[in-house]
Amino acid sequence: MNKQKKGFLVALLALLTGVAHAQLPGYAARFTQPGVDVQHYAFALTLSDSTNQIQGETTIRFTRADDRQTVWFDLISPRDSSETGMRVRSVSLPDGKTVPFSQRNDRVFINLAAAPNQSTEVVIRYGGTPARGLIISQNKFGERTFFGDNWPNNARNYLPVVDHPSDKATCSFAVNAPATYRIIANGKLVNESSLPNGRKLTRWQENTPIPTKVMVIGAAHFAVEEVGAVGGVPVQSWLYPNDSQKGFVDYRPAKEILQYFIDKIGPYSYEKLANVESTTIFGGMENASCIFYSEKVIVGKKDSDVEALLAHEIAHQWFGNSATEADWSQLWLSEGFATYFSALYLEHAYGKDTLNAVLNQNKGQIFRYTALKPKGTIVDSTSANLMDLLNPNSYQKGGWVLHMLRHELGDDLFWKGIRAYYEKFRNANAQTSDLQAVMESVSGKKLGPFFQQWLHQPGYPEIVWGSSYDAAKKALVIDVRQAQRSGSLFVVPLTFSIRGANGRETSRTARLTMTGQTQTFTVPLAAKPASVVIDPDNTVLMRAVEMGK
Repeated sequence: MNKQKKGFLVALLALLTGVAHAQLPGYAARFTQPGVDVQHYAFALTLSDSTNQIQGETTIRFTRADDRQTVWFDLISPRDSSETGMRVRSVSLPDGKTVPFSQRNDRVFINLAAAPNQSTEVVIRYGGTPARGLIISQNKFGERTFFGDNWPNNARNYLPVVDHPSDKATCSFAVNAPATYRIIANGKLVNESSLPNGRKLTRWQENTPIPTKVMVIGAAHFAVEEVGAVGGVPVQSWLYPNDSQKGFVDYRPAKEILQYFIDKIGPYSYEKLANVESTTIFGGMENASCIFYSEKVIVGKKDSDVEALLAHEIAHQWFGNSATEADWSQLWLSEGFATYFSALYLEHAYGKDTLNAVLNQNKGQIFRYTALKPKGTIVDSTSANLMDLLNPNSYQKGGWVLHMLRHELGDDLFWKGIRAYYEKFRNANAQTSDLQAVMESVSGKKLGPFFQQWLHQPGYPEIVWGSSYDAAKKALVIDVRQAQRSGSLFVVPLTFSIRGANGRETSRTARLTMTGQTQTFTVPLAAKPASVVIDPDNTVLMRAVEMGK
């Protein structure tokens, strides 16, 4: 990748690490109800041009594994001093019979007759002005727009839900809006129908269970291009009309990217792939089957930076949306995967040099972040704020772990393991231990030490090394030392490329394993080498400094 390209795109790609996310509540917000399992949400929303207030009616189908009579759903309540928040008007059963409810602590508590292991439906009617979650604003052309921005638990600002990635469900949206808008949402378009007073009702249906973080709508003036289909999956581009000529060019690589991931990982889980220009706070957001991109990402020509962004968000359709992290501490299973699989697509499209450029850029971000947060780990269940998990450990370092795992196992076993992991956890939830178990099963290797040191241990190896030639022993002597300040030691696979002098000896590669703080390795060599290079193929996350240089 050409690092000199478009500073604004670099900044937008940086948004993928979460620097633009709004402040959010901490771990208390992640609590979900054991034994309560939502199967389906039917969302009905009414939008207006005269006010930012919305009206909602949500039908929720769920089961309870026990005889509990009180259940709750997340929904941000109005504050005394604020005009934002959702106020519930009524809760009823599908037959219209009302049931007791209360709103407190940003939840709707509902009292029901016990019905263990049986399907229950409730209908919640409410209204208000969302503080976040549904962003109501103007785009860069001064046109009014509505866009869902649910990550990580902002759906509760306008939708009554169990707002946690572990409780996945199917969903539908019925959006009543002025007829001038085109409505995009998850899944398949069911129908559009005219309503009185210049309004329109648009229905979308998502038949695959997804987490609430990626259940969204978008409403704006759109021009739509049908890019084609991959294996029966339609690929679409949704652009503001004034941007459509350039934007259609920018989004066209999505078809090739989708084909690459289907070929390498497994089947795509959703009814379409729509890439949508939006006016939100993200560079890109991976909403299931309808990805939202910032309106600033419009170039109008084939561009590897734009392709990297597209590939990141499309990779999320497999990792994050379909195979979903079971809890926020496992975020790297979403963001680390998307980061690395974007780089893998660039390797496929542009070659290994581009992959190495991305890996080196990511190394720099990891090094800088570790200097600021030396005790941070990839799997982190201690953060008091979800925002703190949006960092280069989850993204770039998580991606590097996958790169190292690829070289630990070899390409064939790595891809076999990736496909097996996706097949097992498709449309479900996974923990890091699940990934490890699959990779161990496929490879026959014990990977506990690998996963432990890279995911649960802070920092990275800082290797100081030097080499000298011992003519009497006809051997190359390599001295290495781990110098990281964390004090934690790593088991480091070291590769040295040794080039013979003046062609008298052919080049060779020495593969060694460092297990201590200081070690000396002796490599038989007939003559003094012309050069010795550490990690020539860029396969280890480390900072390596040669003594005397």
